[in-house]
Amino acid sequence: MRRASPPSAVVFAVIGAVLLVSALVLGILGSFAFIAIASVGMFFIAAALIAQAVPSPESRAPAGLALAALAIILFGMTTMPLSNLGWALAAIAVACGLLVAAASAARARRRAVSSPG
Repeated sequence: MRRASPPSAVVFAVIGAVLLVSALVLGILGSFAFIAIASVGMFFIAAALIAQAVPSPESRAPAGLALAALAIILFGMTTMPLSNLGWALAAIAVACGLLVAAASAARARRRAVSSPG
């Protein structure tokens, strides 16, 4: 029996699909903006896959922040004038992901200690 997809996975998948279709239309029309829109759409699809694959909500936030950090790193590497800003934002996203992961691990440890059994 298949479990139901979380609402966040469905929303991310729909947004990603709409962005990829609009990128296809822009590409056919000859606009180079399709590259940026397609890459954002692919990251929404990746976020949908993370929301589907990661079972616990406590683990979803660090995984989403890691994906955001990867997206910002790729963005910073492709846009030369903003590369320093991209690296700084990626470092902040990675630090936030580590903090959220540490906080959720501590919360899970406290729950395991306080629960009887």
